Amino acid sequence: MICEYYNVSFNKMDTLKHLTPFVFLLACNTQQGETATKKDIAINKVDTAFAVDDWQRGFELTHNPDVDCIWGKPVKYYISNPKCSPLAINFYKGTFRPTDNDSTAHLLLLATTDDKELRPFYRWCLNKTILIQDGALSEYTGIPARRYAEKFPQEFFEYIDSDSSGSKYLDWVNSILYSGFEEKDDYKRPEEIRKRMTGRMLSNCANCSYKMQQRIDKFAQDCFK
Repeated sequence: MICEYYNVSFNKMDTLKHLTPFVFLLACNTQQGETATKKDIAINKVDTAFAVDDWQRGFELTHNPDVDCIWGKPVKYYISNPKCSPLAINFYKGTFRPTDNDSTAHLLLLATTDDKELRPFYRWCLNKTILIQDGALSEYTGIPARRYAEKFPQEFFEYIDSDSSGSKYLDWVNSILYSGFEEKDDYKRPEEIRKRMTGRMLSNCANCSYKMQQRIDKFAQDCFK
């Protein structure tokens, strides 16, 4: 896919871009002697801080919506849609970082929208948030992940199967296991939670095969042990 090709190319360029300041700094040190000056130390601190603050590192983004692809479509397809949430657009741009607030809760629940054109983009936002979650943010991903899987079970498994390593499945399961409890759920009665979960998934599974039913049962078992 063209988008994937450009992503690879960009990653190489991005690596060179980040290496350039270090190459320059090394040259300066060679000319000025082996002892680092206060200015050199300050530059190194700035570079380190930048690396830590780059919360989208690992997302494999160019931030060019014509190049970056989500579920087979360029990002421009989603963000040019007048119905697209500004929160999701800003998440892609990196100007909105999820944290423990209402805006994050709203963004993540967008993955359950009935708008099938924008849903892959919102699901991407949820999945990436699951990848970077830690601390309080971990409390926000479980319910949206569970509701998406319950509402669109066939779509959910198609999405999960796109990752042959199985890590995406484990990420979503662990997210639901950690914070996917609804208000009426009794964590001491996981069998009741599983029953509700499988019931919803089966009711939303059109022409559900026996194999799919088995997958749903296993998924519920993995989420609420």
